[in-house]
Amino acid sequence: MTSLTICVAIVAVLCISLGTATDLNLGTSLNGQLAYMENVKLSSFPLKIRTKNVFYNDEKNPRTIKGISAVEVVKTNATAIVTAGGVGSTFANIRLKSARGEGLDYQVQIFV
Repeated sequence: MTSLTICVAIVAVLCISLGTATDLNLGTSLNGQLAYMENVKLSSFPLKIRTKNVFYNDEKNPRTIKGISAVEVVKTNATAIVTAGGVGSTFANIRLKSARGEGLDYQVQIFV
């Protein structure tokens, strides 16, 4: 009985660790037009944390942002957060931060 409990616990931990996503999805992309897309790829350096700021501001035709999507292509423990603006605003600043010793590989999309 204890071996069955241990196996179930191991499977549960693996499912939880595989299911953790570091993608950023704010607002909606439904009925929205893709206004901006950027593929961010930074290589890894040993013991270094890689960061990249993605800026969006359309000064010629300012439109309200309906949705932001930052999808991690290669799954690591990187994070994506909105540091300024965002959904409901006309601009957005998104900070991408890698885990120590890892690289970054994100696709950032902004819908208006």
